Amino acid sequence: MAVLGIRAFEPSRVRIRLPGRRRPSGGPAARRVATLVPAGLLGGFVMGLGCGLAYTVGAQLTYGGVLVNPAVIEATAVNCLMYGLTFALAGGLVLGLAATLETPIDLGRAATPTDLLAVNRSIVVRQALFLAPMLTLVIAFGGRLMTELLQGVVGPLTWPMADGLALGAVGGVAGALSYALAFTAWGQWALLTRVWLPLTGRLPWATVAFLEDAYRRGVLRQVGAVYQFRHARLQRHLRGRPTE
Repeated sequence: MAVLGIRAFEPSRVRIRLPGRRRPSGGPAARRVATLVPAGLLGGFVMGLGCGLAYTVGAQLTYGGVLVNPAVIEATAVNCLMYGLTFALAGGLVLGLAATLETPIDLGRAATPTDLLAVNRSIVVRQALFLAPMLTLVIAFGGRLMTELLQGVVGPLTWPMADGLALGAVGGVAGALSYALAFTAWGQWALLTRVWLPLTGRLPWATVAFLEDAYRRGVLRQVGAVYQFRHARLQRHLRGRPTE
């Protein structure tokens, strides 16, 4: 989010559809595939690097002390490379598949902001339920594929399928939760508005009740299914802009 300069998210306007229905090629769907696939490749590779480092540190701590020698550095580099390629393959392939199976929905059917959040929550939950098992399978079998391709190139490699499925399950759940919480409007609402901002005292815990009370008192106005503060100076203050 910081690297890409993302500051706000719109509610998800798509849902997963079953294959078989034809839809026009190109346009928003093609652009979304072109956006999600590189993001999945990059995010997966970074996650794999972290997994390789964590594996070495965990093994060293388990068997006593952290040793830094050429053998440990070489094994760590190989693990980072293998995990990075495996997770990159999984992230790019699964997010690309998810993008091709998406179909737009009409968010205008939501009559109130709470209805809009409920619609978006149901979409995000379905997306996460699709991403988690798909990431698990692609990580497990993708790791075996990478092991066969790079066997002997970077040294002797092993990828037991039981360990691959366990690692895939962890990566699948973590990847699905990361996608849901960090890259959707409902996830941002749940993480920031329901947890972080109330903890820091910037919002009340009963946020929905607070907004509905402000709407009844005339401080907020409803534009479609979105609440908006009426006062221009308050809007500028909430956006972080200086008031005049």
